[in-house]
Amino acid sequence: MTSWKESFSAYLQPRLFVVLFLGFSSGLPFGMLIDPLNFWLSEEEISRSSIGLLSLITLTYPMKVVWSPFIDRMKIPLLSKSLGQRKSWLLSTQFVVSVALIGMAVTDPKDSLSILVLFALLVAFFSATQDICIDAMRIELVEEKELGEATAMYQAGWRIAFLVSQVATFFIASLFDWSSAYFFSAFLMLLVLTTCIIKVPEPDREEDPYLPLTVKPLTWIFSSYVGPFLEIFNRLKDQILLILLLVITYRFSDLFLGPMAMPFYRETGFSKEEVAIITNAFGIIITMSGAFLGGLLIYKFSIMRTMLIGAILVAITNLFFAGLDLVGHSIAFLTVTISVDNLSQGLAGTALIAYLSSLTNRNFTATQYALLFSLAVIPGKLIASTSGILVDSYGFFNFFIFASLMGIPAIYLCLKLQKIN
Repeated sequence: MTSWKESFSAYLQPRLFVVLFLGFSSGLPFGMLIDPLNFWLSEEEISRSSIGLLSLITLTYPMKVVWSPFIDRMKIPLLSKSLGQRKSWLLSTQFVVSVALIGMAVTDPKDSLSILVLFALLVAFFSATQDICIDAMRIELVEEKELGEATAMYQAGWRIAFLVSQVATFFIASLFDWSSAYFFSAFLMLLVLTTCIIKVPEPDREEDPYLPLTVKPLTWIFSSYVGPFLEIFNRLKDQILLILLLVITYRFSDLFLGPMAMPFYRETGFSKEEVAIITNAFGIIITMSGAFLGGLLIYKFSIMRTMLIGAILVAITNLFFAGLDLVGHSIAFLTVTISVDNLSQGLAGTALIAYLSSLTNRNFTATQYALLFSLAVIPGKLIASTSGILVDSYGFFNFFIFASLMGIPAIYLCLKLQKIN
């Protein structure tokens, strides 16, 4: 069995710091599309209904499976020859995201809301497209045994980007204005682009012979869309049903609870400052710690055993919210609740991403990962849309108990697959 010293030293691989950087590149534009944008629009007295509708922009991320085969198979003329297929798509999308963020910075929401929405859509679409490249490169740049560490480093980079977008930009907007905050994020993306040109290598991978879409369109569609899906079904064979059920149900418990967290904090009496410091700043640090712990456990034990540990912890720690509902406004109990909940979510998140990554074939990395990611997120998001109805009917305490119980299918499926393997 691998020693703890070896597990820790595995994080010092130079290519894992490349993955950390890619995680930052992925998290920054997504972060600028949620809290900063919503707060800015609210300050400009844009209606709540409009702000709510604009949240649909982020659906581009779980929907990226629709165009992932194009990114997996198509090559950008000239750039692909000089930079490689993955890197050319990565740099191109980062450039468009940077320009679109500048477009958001120079647009006045009051006078030109539709123009701002257009730039936000460009950020969302090309950021999601960037993520297709990053997900593939995160898998292809490391060995299979390093998937846990790579996932933890990716999550750490993503969370660092969230500290910038959810904390630093608010201070910049407070000192200057929101345009300055968006200029700052665009400047960071241009720095990311420059660093990627210099430091991020093109992954070594086996590629199927390239067939242009215009030559044989039906053959291209079959090999790019149908082929990757058939390959994963044929390779996993008898276990495919259990695996897909696990992928779909693994995040039910935390996704279901998520939308009701902020209303719960407010109704329990916590101030905006308390929520920002404890759940955002402190919570992100704890989540990063959980992500690194998940990577260590995967390296020392296995992905499936870590998946099981994560599923159990998420289900149990959701019960702390029920306890907080009984205790009421208590900074100490909120801190404990956020500590155990975010640690378990970070660990489980690393385990799930590593598991999805391990299921992909490196000939179809981007397409297969995007498909599995969609299965892991979209069903849970749809179920989470009913969370407010349950709270209205039964109250927060019973809701949190139910959210915890929703983790049982994932625990059972982890045990079942661990026994089979």
